[in-house]
Amino acid sequence: MKTIKTSSLLDNAVAMVSKDGRENIVQASGTIRASFMSVVAYMFCAEQGFHQITMEESGVNKHKVVQHENDHALVFHWGFNMPSPVSDRDGIFRCIIQKLEDDCIMSAQSIEHDQAPHQDGVVRIVARRLVRFSPVSPTVTRFTVTSTFDLGGSIPSFISRSFTTPAAARAPLGVLRYFNQVKPAEAFEAADAKELGQLLVLDTDDVRGKRDWHPLEAKLRTFVDRSAALRGARSTCPWIEVMLKEVLRNRLRVPKGSMKALEEFTEEDARKAGRGFANALVANVSAEAAVDEWLKTYPALGELEQRYPFVRPMMNAVAGAILAQVAWGVKFRAWLGAGVSAADGLSDAYMIKTFNDMGDTANAKGLLAMVGANLAIQGLIVYAQCQGLKKNRWRTALFEMLTVVSFVKPGIDAYRVASGAEQLPGAAASPLVEMIWTKGGELFFEAIPGLVLQLVALLNAEQVSNVAIGSILMSTASTALTATTMFWDVDTDPGTRKRNPDWIGIVPDLNRGSAFAALFFMSAFQVIAKAAAVALLAVTSRLWLLQYVAADHALHLVYRVARNDAVMYAPAPPGLSYVAAPLLRVMLKTLSDFTGGFMFRLPLILGGSYWLFNLAMSQASVFACVHLYLEYAPGDGADKIAAGTLWAGAGGLAAGWLITFTYFVFRIAVPKYRHTLWSRR
Repeated sequence: MKTIKTSSLLDNAVAMVSKDGRENIVQASGTIRASFMSVVAYMFCAEQGFHQITMEESGVNKHKVVQHENDHALVFHWGFNMPSPVSDRDGIFRCIIQKLEDDCIMSAQSIEHDQAPHQDGVVRIVARRLVRFSPVSPTVTRFTVTSTFDLGGSIPSFISRSFTTPAAARAPLGVLRYFNQVKPAEAFEAADAKELGQLLVLDTDDVRGKRDWHPLEAKLRTFVDRSAALRGARSTCPWIEVMLKEVLRNRLRVPKGSMKALEEFTEEDARKAGRGFANALVANVSAEAAVDEWLKTYPALGELEQRYPFVRPMMNAVAGAILAQVAWGVKFRAWLGAGVSAADGLSDAYMIKTFNDMGDTANAKGLLAMVGANLAIQGLIVYAQCQGLKKNRWRTALFEMLTVVSFVKPGIDAYRVASGAEQLPGAAASPLVEMIWTKGGELFFEAIPGLVLQLVALLNAEQVSNVAIGSILMSTASTALTATTMFWDVDTDPGTRKRNPDWIGIVPDLNRGSAFAALFFMSAFQVIAKAAAVALLAVTSRLWLLQYVAADHALHLVYRVARNDAVMYAPAPPGLSYVAAPLLRVMLKTLSDFTGGFMFRLPLILGGSYWLFNLAMSQASVFACVHLYLEYAPGDGADKIAAGTLWAGAGGLAAGWLITFTYFVFRIAVPKYRHTLWSRR
């Protein structure tokens, strides 16, 4: 058996094809959001919607009842169109439905019948199907379909493997379509709306990428006509098909806004809004964040969501499906996260080898220890995340450990967040929180200390290496990107914004591209300036460096104790809390020192006032370390970096940070959250 790619709407679809391509075994399972008795009635009553829907499928040319034996047994005659040069197929099937104790079974088996004789040019199929229905809740039914069939005639195995078998595995989607389409908008739950969005993308998949938009328009009209919820929305908003057409075309264009209210919204406005959807997908990390920005960009769409609450979860599903397919979507973000991490790891490995070749074993061992510490903390995070899993705990833990040691875990985490993956039953945290933990550990244990160590080695080197400079730049960019995305993922996540409306949401709903750029460059200036300052002080006097670091963190811990805020807020036994609190406080303050991330201004981390004070001290420390290096570092003037170069560099980095910080705070940030930058809470 092998897995067949069908749709995310089906939990599992597997198949096996014989070497001659004739005998096929297919199994598919999933859930239908309808009552148990409704599903059973639908599947067995040929005169109902099932007959109407299947007759519109391109592969079906005949469907009729040839004998009604009793209330539990029917005989059907099916006909199927096959692509040339393969002959058409048909089949006679006797269906029997049987009620068991907790579920229901419907079986169908090929027979011969005098009311459906063999036809010239049509090959008869021999098949058997077993469908089991089980009630999950009063409104959800579980189904499993197992089919075996012999297509007859002579069909190459690649046709069965590539076309016939996947089509058979997708057959249960017809049931999902029917119940989703007949449900009115007022009966829709979030899961129903998600299913509607997935079906919308699935049913238009073969025409969305074509230059000619007329086939897409025709399929979209049919889809809306069938769906009771979308028909209701179209009755009050006749432009909804135009908007969905542009959404599904997914072409990147210059965004054009419209501030009109819902009652004034026109077809041209809907076209602009639909075209803006692709831009929102590019500018955000997750599908939910993109939809959130898109709905808030156009006031009419916000009103549409209030009138029809199913719109947001439906568009979340559409966004997730599109991101899973386009080149710049979920896969790109996963490759980018993994690529940056792997490139940083390779540059560290190269520098370890370089240090060894130069005889500098101390720096080589130091950098190796930092990489090892990062892998160790990632392993602890995996253990904490997996130990409570309800299913496949050890298999999942092993896979996660392999992603850690191969340096691709950041990419896997980014993929999960971007694709909207849900928290596994029993997992310690959601994919978003796990990604924050992973990135924070990587920054504290490897990225930041590794960058400082390489800068110290560069200052002590007799000859500057271009490779060393490139590694430092790579580490700086990687650290800044990681820190920026940590804050970005939290602040733009709709769920986090809803849970923390007083503190989360400083990134605006519009112009998010410029916001991300400002945050990235601000973090990059902070990273290189602070790392260079620490490296200069380390070269001048390691004792002074230890005293400075100890005093800086001691001041912070004294401040925490004075504010009765020493113990971390994470729920844990009191003994563990008191032991872990100092380490966690040191970690978070260090990350704030080196990245200046806006996330650290939150009350449960540093708090706005101390965060702002910390930023000012970090910037001042750069100039102080330059002065100490020039005055007290060992060696004469020829062995040191020129004073003019250092002062110019420090001034340039400070100016760059101040400009980007001021630009973000006063030109981009949402005004209602500015007080959080200096809040004493």
